[in-house]
Amino acid sequence: MAGGQPGVPGTRPLASAGMRVLARFLDAVILALVFGTIFAAIVLSGDDSAGFGGFGSDASFGELYLLGLLGVAAGFVWDAVCTKQFGGTPMKLAFGMRVVRADNGGDVEWSHAILRWAIPGALSLLPIPVLPGLINIVVVIVSLVFIFSKPLRQAVWDQIAKTIVVTTR
Repeated sequence: MAGGQPGVPGTRPLASAGMRVLARFLDAVILALVFGTIFAAIVLSGDDSAGFGGFGSDASFGELYLLGLLGVAAGFVWDAVCTKQFGGTPMKLAFGMRVVRADNGGDVEWSHAILRWAIPGALSLLPIPVLPGLINIVVVIVSLVFIFSKPLRQAVWDQIAKTIVVTTR
């Protein structure tokens, strides 16, 4: 076992909890800026009197939900697709981290990448306004506790997907 980490066969040392949190935060900021710019371009591109392209105060639930789905899709590509294809999100990779399988230290499969994304991400698909946000807050708080206190530093999504985050440097 590399780095003396318990239960991590054939992998590099675990990534630090602080770096994981920083990478997740920066991924979220970048994604919010990119999607926020797209959202603003769509919202502000209308000819209606309010200047909101139909997405202002008179927006229908369906229109807002469609924009929400676009945000979830962007998050899926950023998180799940990048994790499967490259081994992590852009900021994880920039900080020298990689998501690997907890059982053998190998590359993640689609099932791992989708499960890691789905725990916090798929809740956004629920058409109930407040419940998904509250559940996500609880999942994030519990995950922070786990990342800083568990021996394998696995967040809730890591435990469900059976993955760990290791250093590559």
